[in-house]
Amino acid sequence: MYVGSLFSGAGLGDIAAEAIGLSHSWFCECDPFASAILARRWPGVPIFHDVRDVHAKSAQQVDIVIGGFPCQDISCAGRGAGLAGKRSGLWFEYARIIRELRPRYAIVENVKALLGRGLDRVLGDLAEIGYDAEWDVFPAAAFGAPHLRERVILVAYPDGDRGPASASILASGRDLAIHGQPDSPVDWNGLRLEGPRSQAAISAYRGPFVCRVDDGGAGWMDRLKCLGNGITPPVLQWVLERVMTVAQKAA
Repeated sequence: MYVGSLFSGAGLGDIAAEAIGLSHSWFCECDPFASAILARRWPGVPIFHDVRDVHAKSAQQVDIVIGGFPCQDISCAGRGAGLAGKRSGLWFEYARIIRELRPRYAIVENVKALLGRGLDRVLGDLAEIGYDAEWDVFPAAAFGAPHLRERVILVAYPDGDRGPASASILASGRDLAIHGQPDSPVDWNGLRLEGPRSQAAISAYRGPFVCRVDDGGAGWMDRLKCLGNGITPPVLQWVLERVMTVAQKAA
């Protein structure tokens, strides 16, 4: 199966796609530093530098479109313009691309604040172009990260084309245990927070971690920006594995 990547960043979500055997047909990323990383890791794969340039005539047809559209106008740290904002309003380009390319699945990521700042419009736009959707909040800490980082991930597919009637793509997430840590306490929609959120996340993580130190490497601030904007790979990998399982059953 082939994947097209929107708002690709440095390709953190695309590492997850590659890990389960998906092949990239194209990327879309405007940041020069992040684009250079994509070009180095996936040489020869086309990179669109403006989402407005991705059209049915310019982009190869793919099975899955993935991407987290800009969150700045949705995030609680922003001014709350929502989808009316210049950056988060690029969702409408995302919806246009889904309408034109008609992928079997579209996987959309954004901050948890989307639940109250635009999810209704996102779902309405998808319905208008003939797509159903499932969504849930995924905490990165539930996949072994030393931070909570709750993100909405939405899986959309053409009406009535999810697969077997009983195959809900994200349903098993409600019984999710931390990967490799089945004895760790976790609830869906976040950890069982028995103290400060950061401490609760770190307590669920058993590996070493470093908190924002300058290692003297080149482009350190750009690297931090890419990490901050990226999708946590294990989270998206879990979602993609579920998508692939349902797709195989439907084949």
